[in-house]
Amino acid sequence: MAWQQVESYSFGFSPPTKKFWMYYSLKGVPAATQVFLTATEFSALAAAFASATGIQYEDGGKYFSTQPRQFV
Repeated sequence: MAWQQVESYSFGFSPPTKKFWMYYSLKGVPAATQVFLTATEFSALAAAFASATGIQYEDGGKYFSTQPRQFV
């Protein structure tokens, strides 16, 4: 189980095919990864990522996690 920093990400939607996707790249990994999403997954990830100060990917469990937010 290893945490990796998400370096960049982008979301996409194709009206003709009605497919949602996300591209993401991890720090130190030269290639981007594309995943196809349901509309619900797309909405949830876009909302979580938009409000995050940083995002990590856990490669053992294959999931994303946002960085903790500090409240002052």
